[in-house]
Amino acid sequence: MIPKFFKTGKEFRSWLSKNYKKETELLLGFYKIKSSKKGILYGEAIDQALCFGWIDGIRKSIDEESYTARFTPRKTGSIWSKVNIKRIQELIQEGLVQESGLQAFHSEKKKTAQYSFEQDNIELPSIFKKQFQKNAKAWEFFKSQAPYYQRTAIWWVISPKREETRLKRLDILISDSQSQKRIDAITWKKKESKT
Repeated sequence: MIPKFFKTGKEFRSWLSKNYKKETELLLGFYKIKSSKKGILYGEAIDQALCFGWIDGIRKSIDEESYTARFTPRKTGSIWSKVNIKRIQELIQEGLVQESGLQAFHSEKKKTAQYSFEQDNIELPSIFKKQFQKNAKAWEFFKSQAPYYQRTAIWWVISPKREETRLKRLDILISDSQSQKRIDAITWKKKESKT
């Protein structure tokens, strides 16, 4: 799919108003900050997408100057982040949200802020916690980590549907904590430069 580059949020809004019902996706092109070319900003694109019930997806680099992001209609049952909830409420106040955007927002209000980093009181089930606490060194390391990491790690352990997967992940968390390291699966690493 060839990316489409818009110069302004207004141009993207015009495209959405004509295509939001009939198109199933759009590969939207953006220029990186260091590029001499100018186009729509990512935040502007998000705002317009929210107004029509669309959502952004995976971003991929094209070259040194540009990248793409896939935009699609929001699926029924999708989870709204706190950031998008706040923003769509502002856009509603400004009178910019179209009927399709309102429907997407109001139909899934109960499925909001369910991402691990957005939950304040996420805890391990007591049986998992007891198993973890049996390894004092691992537990001490885990509790010394930032609250964000703790919430993310706990969510990583408890979110799978299968009990077998949850137990396997708990073992990984305990083992990595015993080794005084964070879980690789949820830790961002800087890419090593190739020399």
